[in-house]
Amino acid sequence: MTDTPDVAQLLANAQALADNPNAEVAEVEAMVVETISAFEARLQHNFARGPFFVKLRNKLAAEGHSELAQTVYTYYLAANVLKHGGGKSLRELEKIEPAPFTLQDEESKALIDVTADGFLGGLVRALNDAARLLT
Repeated sequence: MTDTPDVAQLLANAQALADNPNAEVAEVEAMVVETISAFEARLQHNFARGPFFVKLRNKLAAEGHSELAQTVYTYYLAANVLKHGGGKSLRELEKIEPAPFTLQDEESKALIDVTADGFLGGLVRALNDAARLLT
């Protein structure tokens, strides 16, 4: 059995992939989902049981970090869309103006374009900032 990475290593791994111009789309999508899931697992202890990213958003906003709170939450929604497809998370993202990410609706493509706008690097920056404020 291998050790699971701590938050710093988890985010460093994601950043390394974000910095790789030859990364495959499927690889980036998998890293987004893995990073969001593992981030939640590593930091869940900061909150009572319940929806981690909702509680994180509320805590960050209450401490005066409203923009970061919304950014982290929108990345969580995007990861949910990548993981589960269309549904509540996609509907929430579609209501945000301007759109925080490039949304796609073409056949056989993911609903979130993880290759546009430095998506994975932005996720890493937001989670790094959130983790630093939590600890």
